[in-house]
Amino acid sequence: MALWHLGSGEVTSLRLWRTGEHTFRVIQYDEPVDVLTNYDYILLDRKYEPLLHQLGEQLLFTPVTVTDQVRQLVWNNYVEVKIKHSIDAEQMDQPFAGTWRIFSFDREHVFVSPRLKEAFQQVRGQQLVFSLGLSRFG
Repeated sequence: MALWHLGSGEVTSLRLWRTGEHTFRVIQYDEPVDVLTNYDYILLDRKYEPLLHQLGEQLLFTPVTVTDQVRQLVWNNYVEVKIKHSIDAEQMDQPFAGTWRIFSFDREHVFVSPRLKEAFQQVRGQQLVFSLGLSRFG
């Protein structure tokens, strides 16, 4: 079975600027959501951290701090995820049905295997959406 694109269930235009190894600053304000991505970061809400621990060597993740200086807000509820394996469009249809696998696509998109998708959906309070393969990229 093909991979699933993992995204936030809520739309946001929130954009961040990296200010340090583990710190970010808000440069375009909107509401925070479970997944924040851009060309140089993938951030997930810390409620997914227990699941991320189970992925072993497939990724590295580190707690980060996001600061909104204008509104004087600080968020410590994110981890930055560095996914070790990337995938391209031709590899999307490979069979990953029985495994927990996670990949990055084009540096800012997250794709997961069907079993890992099911595990993410079991996280209490999750607000994620999944689309099959590249179906939302057309």
